[in-house]
Amino acid sequence: MVDVVTPVRSGSSYVEWSAVFAGALAASAISFVLLTAGAAIGLSLLSPYESQSYGRLAGSLAVFWSIAVPILAFLAGGYIAGRMRSAWADAASDEVQFRDGIHGLLVWSLSVVAGGLLAFLAASTAAQTGAYVAAGAMNDRGAIVAPAVDTVFGASAEAAPPAAGEPSKARAAPAGHAGVVDAEARGAVTRTLVAAAAAGQLSPTQKQTLAQLVAERTGLSQAEAEKRIDQAYANAQKALEKARKTTVLTGLGTVTALLLGLLAAWYAEQRGGHHRDNNIPARVVWSRRTTVIR
Repeated sequence: MVDVVTPVRSGSSYVEWSAVFAGALAASAISFVLLTAGAAIGLSLLSPYESQSYGRLAGSLAVFWSIAVPILAFLAGGYIAGRMRSAWADAASDEVQFRDGIHGLLVWSLSVVAGGLLAFLAASTAAQTGAYVAAGAMNDRGAIVAPAVDTVFGASAEAAPPAAGEPSKARAAPAGHAGVVDAEARGAVTRTLVAAAAAGQLSPTQKQTLAQLVAERTGLSQAEAEKRIDQAYANAQKALEKARKTTVLTGLGTVTALLLGLLAAWYAEQRGGHHRDNNIPARVVWSRRTTVIR
């Protein structure tokens, strides 16, 4: 007679989604609370008064907090998922550790997907069509080059509504003085500078057109206006390049924090499962007395 070995739990899954959802929910909640607290602390370090503002400290704290929060949140979420799963008596210790690690990966994945979905829904609500998205991107780039546009028209170039019965086109100011610039003129300069920076060069036609516009608004000569355009274009390039580098560093920092969070979830899930299988109580030390959570 030949003995037939029947596989244990044949056809069933070892993934315990209830524990995964519990860990992911806990990680998301902890992350939200810690990020909110970090934002409040960061704002408390900034002030319009120079003696009360600590911008560098706030920036350093933001970088540290953005990396530390995912690690702490996924440590807690992974450990909770490991403690909440049922014991696997049919597997060797190495297999149990691997399964626990996979559950930590699922906790991490569910949290990341949920966070990305919420961000996508928020963006979809703010921008219902592709045109709105493009307009929003243009506004962002316009805000970046706004200081460069200010140098074109002068320090006092503020958009002002025209008087009653007066056309929207502003009158030319005396030479050497900044004129009152309408929003249409600022928009034309902004769009041209952004387009030129994207193309990598300011064409002679663009330069001449902008110089004529500036000369009309400020009363400067064509040559002086062209000098302002050249300086504004250089400033716009620097501002856009700085914004690009900041975006790249922010993206790399986010990816690094999430990958460290993955390692934290994997490790914490294995420790939680180990404590669960060996009936090791979770201990939280508040003071000299030890509180045991069973």
